[in-house]
Amino acid sequence: MNDNKGQEIINNTKAEAPKPTKDNSAMKKKLMRIMLIVVGVLVLILIIILIISLVTGGNKSYEEIEEIMKNSAMEYYEVQSGLLPQEEGETVTVRASALAEAGYMDPLSELREGESCSGRVEVTMINDNLIYTPYLDCGDNYTTKELYKAVLEQGIVTSGSGLYQMNGETVYRGDDVNNYVSLDNQIFRIVKVTSDNKLLLILNEPISTLSSYYDDRYNPDRLFNSGFNDYRVSRVYEYLDDLYNNKNSNDYRLLSNNDKQKLTTFNLCIGKRSPSDTAKDNTIECADVLENQMIGLLTVSDYMNASLDANCLATTDKSCQNYNYLRLKETEWWLLTGNSLNNYEAYVIKGNGYIDLNTTSGYKRIRPTIMLNNNVMIKSGSGSASNPFILK
Repeated sequence: MNDNKGQEIINNTKAEAPKPTKDNSAMKKKLMRIMLIVVGVLVLILIIILIISLVTGGNKSYEEIEEIMKNSAMEYYEVQSGLLPQEEGETVTVRASALAEAGYMDPLSELREGESCSGRVEVTMINDNLIYTPYLDCGDNYTTKELYKAVLEQGIVTSGSGLYQMNGETVYRGDDVNNYVSLDNQIFRIVKVTSDNKLLLILNEPISTLSSYYDDRYNPDRLFNSGFNDYRVSRVYEYLDDLYNNKNSNDYRLLSNNDKQKLTTFNLCIGKRSPSDTAKDNTIECADVLENQMIGLLTVSDYMNASLDANCLATTDKSCQNYNYLRLKETEWWLLTGNSLNNYEAYVIKGNGYIDLNTTSGYKRIRPTIMLNNNVMIKSGSGSASNPFILK
Protein backbone atom coordinates (compact mmCIF):
# COMPACT_ATOMS: atom_id res chain seq x y z
CA MET A 1 0.00 0.00 0.00
CA ASN A 2 2.72 2.49 0.93
CA ASP A 3 4.83 1.47 -2.08
CA ASN A 4 1.97 2.33 -4.44
CA LYS A 5 1.55 5.72 -2.87
CA GLY A 6 5.23 6.50 -3.36
CA GLN A 7 5.05 5.51 -6.99
CA GLU A 8 1.97 7.66 -7.40
CA ILE A 9 3.77 10.69 -6.02
CA ILE A 10 6.66 10.14 -8.43
CA ASN A 11 4.29 9.77 -11.34
CA ASN A 12 2.40 12.91 -10.35
CA THR A 13 5.66 14.90 -10.07
CA LYS A 14 6.73 13.88 -13.56
CA ALA A 15 3.38 14.80 -14.91
CA GLU A 16 3.57 18.32 -13.44
CA ALA A 17 7.13 19.18 -14.82
CA PRO A 18 7.06 22.39 -16.96
CA LYS A 19 7.15 21.91 -20.70
CA PRO A 20 8.53 24.37 -23.29
CA THR A 21 5.71 26.64 -24.33
CA LYS A 22 5.02 27.95 -27.80
CA ASP A 23 5.70 31.53 -26.63
CA ASN A 24 9.22 30.70 -25.34
CA SER A 25 10.13 28.99 -28.57
CA ALA A 26 8.98 31.96 -30.64
CA MET A 27 10.99 34.36 -28.48
CA LYS A 28 14.18 32.34 -29.03
CA LYS A 29 13.63 32.35 -32.78
CA LYS A 30 13.04 36.10 -32.74
CA LEU A 31 16.27 36.74 -30.80
CA MET A 32 18.16 34.52 -33.20
CA ARG A 33 16.86 36.51 -36.20
CA ILE A 34 17.87 39.80 -34.55
CA MET A 35 21.37 38.49 -33.89
CA LEU A 36 21.70 37.35 -37.50
CA ILE A 37 20.55 40.75 -38.75
CA VAL A 38 23.07 42.57 -36.52
CA VAL A 39 25.88 40.31 -37.67
CA GLY A 40 24.84 40.86 -41.28
CA VAL A 41 24.84 44.64 -40.88
CA LEU A 42 28.30 44.56 -39.30
CA VAL A 43 29.64 42.42 -42.11
CA LEU A 44 28.11 44.79 -44.67
CA ILE A 45 29.74 47.80 -42.98
CA LEU A 46 33.11 46.06 -43.00
CA ILE A 47 32.72 45.27 -46.68
CA ILE A 48 31.86 48.92 -47.47
CA ILE A 49 34.89 50.13 -45.49
CA LEU A 50 37.09 47.64 -47.34
CA ILE A 51 35.77 48.80 -50.72
CA ILE A 52 36.32 52.48 -49.85
CA SER A 53 39.82 51.65 -48.64
CA LEU A 54 40.59 49.82 -51.88
CA VAL A 55 39.22 52.67 -53.99
CA THR A 56 40.92 55.54 -52.13
CA GLY A 57 44.00 53.65 -51.01
CA GLY A 58 43.54 55.20 -47.54
CA ASN A 59 44.35 58.63 -48.95
CA LYS A 60 44.70 61.56 -46.61
CA SER A 61 42.81 64.76 -47.37
CA TYR A 62 44.79 67.63 -48.82
CA GLU A 63 44.42 69.66 -45.63
CA GLU A 64 45.56 66.68 -43.56
CA ILE A 65 48.67 66.38 -45.75
CA GLU A 66 49.41 70.10 -45.35
CA GLU A 67 49.20 69.68 -41.59
CA ILE A 68 51.44 66.60 -41.73
CA MET A 69 54.02 68.56 -43.76
CA LYS A 70 53.91 71.48 -41.33
CA ASN A 71 54.30 69.30 -38.22
CA SER A 72 57.06 67.28 -39.88
CA ALA A 73 58.96 70.45 -40.76
CA MET A 74 58.68 71.65 -37.16
CA GLU A 75 60.15 68.35 -35.95
CA TYR A 76 62.86 68.52 -38.60
CA TYR A 77 63.95 72.03 -37.61
CA GLU A 78 64.02 71.10 -33.93
CA VAL A 79 67.01 68.98 -34.89
CA GLN A 80 68.31 71.28 -37.64
CA SER A 81 67.78 74.53 -35.73
CA GLY A 82 70.91 76.06 -37.22
CA LEU A 83 69.15 76.19 -40.59
CA LEU A 84 66.28 78.35 -39.34
CA PRO A 85 65.99 82.01 -40.45
CA GLN A 86 67.65 84.49 -38.14
CA GLU A 87 66.60 87.86 -39.57
CA GLU A 88 63.22 89.56 -40.03
CA GLY A 89 61.62 88.51 -43.31
CA GLU A 90 64.17 85.78 -44.02
CA THR A 91 62.72 82.50 -45.38
CA VAL A 92 64.08 78.96 -45.60
CA THR A 93 62.46 76.02 -47.39
CA VAL A 94 62.39 72.26 -46.88
CA ARG A 95 60.78 69.96 -49.42
CA ALA A 96 58.33 67.20 -48.53
CA SER A 97 60.58 64.69 -50.31
CA ALA A 98 63.47 65.62 -47.98
CA LEU A 99 61.22 65.27 -44.92
CA ALA A 100 60.14 61.83 -46.15
CA GLU A 101 63.71 60.70 -46.82
CA ALA A 102 64.68 61.82 -43.31
CA GLY A 103 61.83 59.75 -41.86
CA TYR A 104 59.68 62.63 -40.59
CA MET A 105 56.67 61.76 -42.76
CA ASP A 106 55.42 59.26 -45.32
CA PRO A 107 56.09 60.04 -48.98
CA LEU A 108 53.38 62.06 -50.71
CA SER A 109 52.91 59.14 -53.11
CA GLU A 110 51.66 57.08 -50.17
CA LEU A 111 49.55 59.83 -48.65
CA ARG A 112 47.78 60.43 -52.00
CA GLU A 113 47.99 57.21 -53.98
CA GLY A 114 47.31 57.56 -57.66
CA GLU A 115 48.19 61.28 -57.70
CA SER A 116 51.38 63.10 -58.54
CA CYS A 117 51.97 65.65 -55.78
CA SER A 118 54.87 67.79 -54.64
CA GLY A 119 55.18 69.87 -51.52
CA ARG A 120 57.37 72.12 -49.46
CA VAL A 121 57.27 74.03 -46.19
CA GLU A 122 58.53 77.60 -46.00
CA VAL A 123 59.63 79.00 -42.64
CA THR A 124 59.71 82.78 -42.31
CA MET A 125 60.82 85.02 -39.47
CA ILE A 126 58.04 87.54 -38.83
CA ASN A 127 58.08 89.76 -35.76
CA ASP A 128 60.58 87.41 -34.09
CA ASN A 129 58.19 84.49 -34.67
CA LEU A 130 58.82 81.53 -36.96
CA ILE A 131 55.88 81.02 -39.31
CA TYR A 132 55.59 77.59 -40.97
CA THR A 133 53.65 77.61 -44.26
CA PRO A 134 53.02 74.34 -46.14
CA TYR A 135 52.54 74.34 -49.92
CA LEU A 136 50.99 71.33 -51.64
CA ASP A 137 50.71 70.96 -55.41
CA CYS A 138 48.67 68.08 -56.82
CA GLY A 139 48.14 69.57 -60.25
CA ASP A 140 44.57 70.17 -61.37
CA ASN A 141 43.21 68.29 -58.35
CA TYR A 142 44.48 70.67 -55.68
CA THR A 143 46.99 73.45 -55.10
CA THR A 144 47.53 75.40 -51.91
CA LYS A 145 46.41 78.95 -52.66
CA GLU A 146 47.43 82.22 -51.06
CA LEU A 147 44.74 84.76 -50.26
CA TYR A 148 46.20 87.36 -52.59
CA LYS A 149 45.88 84.92 -55.51
CA ALA A 150 42.22 84.30 -54.68
CA VAL A 151 41.70 88.07 -54.64
CA LEU A 152 43.47 88.64 -57.95
CA GLU A 153 41.44 85.85 -59.54
CA GLN A 154 38.41 88.13 -59.22
CA GLY A 155 39.90 89.96 -62.17
CA ILE A 156 40.79 93.57 -62.92
CA VAL A 157 38.00 95.90 -64.09
CA THR A 158 38.03 99.30 -65.76
CA SER A 159 34.50 100.34 -64.83
CA GLY A 160 32.01 99.58 -62.09
CA SER A 161 32.78 98.14 -58.68
CA GLY A 162 35.76 95.83 -58.33
CA LEU A 163 39.54 95.65 -58.51
CA TYR A 164 41.53 98.39 -60.23
CA GLN A 165 45.19 98.78 -61.02
CA MET A 166 46.32 102.02 -59.39
CA ASN A 167 49.77 103.33 -58.56
CA GLY A 168 51.36 99.89 -58.85
CA GLU A 169 48.80 98.36 -56.50
CA THR A 170 45.51 96.46 -56.90
CA VAL A 171 42.77 98.50 -55.22
CA TYR A 172 39.15 97.76 -54.37
CA ARG A 173 36.81 100.55 -55.55
CA GLY A 174 33.05 101.06 -55.55
CA ASP A 175 30.23 100.29 -53.16
CA ASP A 176 29.68 96.61 -54.07
CA VAL A 177 32.95 94.69 -53.77
CA ASN A 178 33.74 91.17 -52.54
CA ASN A 179 36.54 91.99 -50.12
CA TYR A 180 35.36 90.57 -46.78
CA VAL A 181 37.82 88.56 -44.67
CA SER A 182 36.89 86.71 -41.51
CA LEU A 183 39.59 86.62 -38.86
CA ASP A 184 39.11 84.84 -35.55
CA ASN A 185 37.58 87.80 -33.73
CA GLN A 186 36.33 90.24 -36.37
CA ILE A 187 35.37 90.84 -40.00
CA PHE A 188 37.76 93.02 -42.02
CA ARG A 189 37.69 94.47 -45.54
CA ILE A 190 40.59 94.24 -47.99
CA VAL A 191 41.56 97.76 -49.10
CA LYS A 192 44.26 96.76 -51.57
CA VAL A 193 46.93 94.28 -52.60
CA THR A 194 50.35 95.90 -52.48
CA SER A 195 53.04 95.57 -55.13
CA ASP A 196 54.63 92.73 -53.11
CA ASN A 197 51.28 90.92 -52.72
CA LYS A 198 50.59 91.85 -49.11
CA LEU A 199 47.04 92.84 -48.23
CA LEU A 200 45.99 95.99 -46.38
CA LEU A 201 42.87 95.33 -44.29
CA ILE A 202 40.57 97.68 -42.37
CA LEU A 203 38.08 96.73 -39.66
CA ASN A 204 34.67 96.41 -41.29
CA GLU A 205 32.77 98.33 -38.62
CA PRO A 206 34.24 99.80 -35.43
CA ILE A 207 33.14 98.30 -32.15
CA SER A 208 31.47 100.79 -29.82
CA THR A 209 34.39 100.51 -27.39
CA LEU A 210 36.90 101.42 -30.13
CA SER A 211 36.86 105.19 -29.69
CA SER A 212 39.64 107.62 -28.88
CA TYR A 213 40.92 111.14 -29.15
CA TYR A 214 43.40 111.70 -31.94
CA ASP A 215 45.23 113.71 -29.30
CA ASP A 216 44.22 115.78 -26.27
CA ARG A 217 47.45 117.35 -25.06
CA TYR A 218 47.72 121.04 -24.24
CA ASN A 219 48.49 123.01 -27.38
CA PRO A 220 50.17 126.40 -26.61
CA ASP A 221 49.20 127.72 -30.03
CA ARG A 222 45.56 127.25 -29.12
CA LEU A 223 45.91 127.84 -25.36
CA PHE A 224 43.75 124.77 -24.95
CA ASN A 225 43.93 120.95 -24.77
CA SER A 226 43.18 120.75 -28.47
CA GLY A 227 46.01 118.28 -29.03
CA PHE A 228 48.49 117.85 -31.90
CA ASN A 229 48.10 116.20 -35.29
CA ASP A 230 51.54 114.56 -35.21
CA TYR A 231 50.69 110.85 -35.31
CA ARG A 232 54.05 109.82 -33.82
CA VAL A 233 53.24 111.41 -30.46
CA SER A 234 49.46 111.17 -30.59
CA ARG A 235 47.09 109.52 -28.16
CA VAL A 236 45.59 107.45 -30.97
CA TYR A 237 49.03 105.98 -31.70
CA GLU A 238 49.28 104.91 -28.06
CA TYR A 239 45.71 103.62 -28.15
CA LEU A 240 46.35 101.44 -31.20
CA ASP A 241 49.54 100.06 -29.71
CA ASP A 242 47.67 99.09 -26.55
CA LEU A 243 44.88 97.60 -28.66
CA TYR A 244 47.28 95.41 -30.60
CA ASN A 245 49.09 94.29 -27.44
CA ASN A 246 45.86 93.66 -25.51
CA LYS A 247 46.61 96.40 -22.99
CA ASN A 248 43.32 98.25 -23.35
CA SER A 249 41.25 98.69 -20.22
CA ASN A 250 38.38 96.40 -21.27
CA ASP A 251 38.43 92.73 -22.23
CA TYR A 252 37.98 93.39 -25.95
CA ARG A 253 40.44 91.58 -28.22
CA LEU A 254 40.73 92.82 -31.78
CA LEU A 255 43.12 90.07 -32.87
CA SER A 256 43.75 86.54 -31.64
CA ASN A 257 47.27 85.14 -31.37
CA ASN A 258 46.46 83.06 -34.44
CA ASP A 259 45.50 86.24 -36.34
CA LYS A 260 48.73 87.95 -35.37
CA GLN A 261 50.80 85.14 -36.88
CA LYS A 262 49.30 86.04 -40.26
CA LEU A 263 50.35 89.69 -40.08
CA THR A 264 53.47 91.47 -41.22
CA THR A 265 54.94 94.85 -40.39
CA PHE A 266 54.23 97.76 -42.71
CA ASN A 267 55.14 101.40 -43.06
CA LEU A 268 52.53 103.95 -42.04
CA CYS A 269 52.39 107.05 -44.24
CA ILE A 270 51.87 109.84 -41.72
CA GLY A 271 52.53 112.89 -43.86
CA LYS A 272 50.03 115.77 -43.63
CA ARG A 273 47.99 117.27 -46.46
CA SER A 274 45.78 120.32 -47.04
CA PRO A 275 42.05 120.27 -47.82
CA SER A 276 42.75 121.31 -51.40
CA ASP A 277 45.41 118.69 -52.19
CA THR A 278 44.42 116.47 -55.11
CA ALA A 279 47.03 113.69 -55.11
CA LYS A 280 45.50 110.26 -54.46
CA ASP A 281 48.60 108.08 -54.74
CA ASN A 282 49.79 108.50 -51.13
CA THR A 283 52.82 110.51 -52.26
CA ILE A 284 51.85 113.35 -49.91
CA GLU A 285 51.14 111.05 -46.99
CA CYS A 286 54.26 108.93 -47.62
CA ALA A 287 56.53 111.96 -47.52
CA ASP A 288 56.78 111.07 -43.82
CA VAL A 289 56.85 107.39 -42.86
CA LEU A 290 56.65 105.51 -39.57
CA GLU A 291 58.33 102.17 -40.25
CA ASN A 292 57.68 98.62 -39.07
CA GLN A 293 54.23 99.05 -37.58
CA MET A 294 51.72 96.29 -36.83
CA ILE A 295 48.55 98.40 -36.72
CA GLY A 296 47.46 101.80 -37.96
CA LEU A 297 44.71 103.89 -39.55
CA LEU A 298 43.68 104.59 -43.13
CA THR A 299 45.17 107.50 -45.09
CA VAL A 300 43.14 110.12 -46.94
CA SER A 301 44.43 108.83 -50.30
CA ASP A 302 43.26 105.28 -49.60
CA TYR A 303 39.78 106.52 -48.71
CA MET A 304 39.58 108.70 -51.82
CA ASN A 305 40.72 105.84 -54.05
CA ALA A 306 37.87 103.65 -52.83
CA SER A 307 35.35 106.07 -54.39
CA LEU A 308 34.34 105.72 -58.05
CA ASP A 309 32.93 109.24 -58.26
CA ALA A 310 34.82 111.27 -60.88
CA ASN A 311 34.21 114.41 -58.80
CA CYS A 312 36.26 113.06 -55.89
CA LEU A 313 39.27 115.19 -56.74
CA ALA A 314 40.43 117.04 -53.63
CA THR A 315 40.74 116.02 -50.00
CA THR A 316 37.43 117.37 -48.73
CA ASP A 317 35.29 116.95 -51.87
CA LYS A 318 31.98 115.63 -50.63
CA SER A 319 31.66 113.46 -53.73
CA CYS A 320 34.22 111.09 -52.20
CA GLN A 321 31.42 109.53 -50.16
CA ASN A 322 29.75 108.24 -53.35
CA TYR A 323 30.23 104.69 -54.63
CA ASN A 324 32.53 103.99 -51.72
CA TYR A 325 32.34 100.74 -49.71
CA LEU A 326 34.33 102.36 -46.86
CA ARG A 327 31.52 104.75 -46.04
CA LEU A 328 29.68 104.02 -42.79
CA LYS A 329 26.32 105.66 -42.16
CA GLU A 330 25.97 107.73 -38.98
CA THR A 331 29.48 106.88 -37.79
CA GLU A 332 32.41 109.30 -37.57
CA TRP A 333 35.89 107.78 -37.54
CA TRP A 334 39.47 108.99 -37.63
CA LEU A 335 41.77 108.83 -40.61
CA LEU A 336 45.53 108.80 -40.07
CA THR A 337 46.27 112.02 -41.96
CA GLY A 338 46.68 115.40 -40.31
CA ASN A 339 46.06 118.90 -41.72
CA SER A 340 49.24 120.45 -43.12
CA LEU A 341 47.92 123.99 -42.53
CA ASN A 342 47.96 123.75 -38.73
CA ASN A 343 49.07 121.42 -35.93
CA TYR A 344 45.74 120.69 -34.23
CA GLU A 345 43.42 119.24 -36.90
CA ALA A 346 43.23 115.80 -38.48
CA TYR A 347 40.85 114.30 -41.02
CA VAL A 348 37.77 112.31 -40.13
CA ILE A 349 35.07 110.54 -42.10
CA LYS A 350 31.78 112.20 -41.24
CA GLY A 351 28.55 110.34 -40.58
CA ASN A 352 27.41 110.80 -44.17
CA GLY A 353 30.71 109.56 -45.57
CA TYR A 354 32.71 112.58 -46.72
CA ILE A 355 36.16 113.66 -45.51
CA ASP A 356 36.34 116.65 -43.18
CA LEU A 357 38.65 118.24 -40.62
CA ASN A 358 38.22 117.90 -36.89
CA THR A 359 40.12 119.22 -33.89
CA THR A 360 42.31 116.36 -32.68
CA SER A 361 40.75 116.52 -29.21
CA GLY A 362 37.52 115.15 -30.67
CA TYR A 363 36.41 111.68 -29.60
CA LYS A 364 35.79 109.47 -32.65
CA ARG A 365 35.49 105.82 -33.58
CA ILE A 366 38.54 103.79 -34.61
CA ARG A 367 38.82 101.49 -37.64
CA PRO A 368 42.26 99.90 -37.32
CA THR A 369 44.25 98.77 -40.36
CA ILE A 370 46.54 95.74 -40.45
CA MET A 371 48.68 94.08 -43.13
CA LEU A 372 48.34 90.38 -44.00
CA ASN A 373 51.49 88.69 -45.20
CA ASN A 374 51.64 87.41 -48.77
CA ASN A 375 51.91 83.76 -47.63
CA VAL A 376 48.53 83.69 -45.87
CA MET A 377 46.47 80.81 -47.24
CA ILE A 378 42.79 80.70 -48.04
CA LYS A 379 40.61 77.87 -46.75
CA SER A 380 37.29 78.84 -48.31
CA GLY A 381 35.00 81.71 -49.25
CA SER A 382 34.42 84.08 -52.14
CA GLY A 383 34.92 87.38 -50.31
CA SER A 384 31.24 88.33 -50.25
CA ALA A 385 29.49 89.53 -47.10
CA SER A 386 27.63 86.21 -46.78
CA ASN A 387 30.66 84.08 -47.73
CA PRO A 388 33.81 85.93 -46.59
CA PHE A 389 37.30 84.64 -47.20
CA ILE A 390 38.23 82.15 -44.45
CA LEU A 391 41.93 81.73 -43.77
CA LYS A 392 43.89 78.64 -42.78
